[in-house]
Amino acid sequence: MNIASLILKILLIVFAIGVIFFAVYVLPIIAEQNSALYPELNYAKLPILITCELLLALLLIGIGIIMYLLIIFDRGLTFGSRFISGVEILVGMCIVASIGIIIIFQYMRTFGGPGPLLALIMIGITFIIWIVAAVIMLIRAIVKKAIVYKDDYDMTV
Repeated sequence: MNIASLILKILLIVFAIGVIFFAVYVLPIIAEQNSALYPELNYAKLPILITCELLLALLLIGIGIIMYLLIIFDRGLTFGSRFISGVEILVGMCIVASIGIIIIFQYMRTFGGPGPLLALIMIGITFIIWIVAAVIMLIRAIVKKAIVYKDDYDMTV
């Protein structure tokens, strides 16, 4: 087993546990505190909380897919259709996540939010997601080209 793959799996598990803790414990507390601070926005608490929870669930699914891709990598099956399919699913999930953040941003604008700091954070996270999606698409292109080269090499031998 590749040591880098093992370390990445451990880090992903720790990150997933942190995401679960944030989704189950921290995010509802933040939502409750903000609704207490701004009672006029109490009606918006639940839709935003549900959307954020769904985005975190999408993140956990993405972590699961990355773990699956690492298992495929460890077995030496990187140059196959399952790996390419997993990478393509990750790109689609990045697109869905960025659309979700944009929807939250637009929804919050209907009642005067988000504030400048939160708006910058949301825009920054959207750009980070787009950069990650572009890197994943580059990895997909590299692996697809390597598959072609591998097939050509296998035929010449």
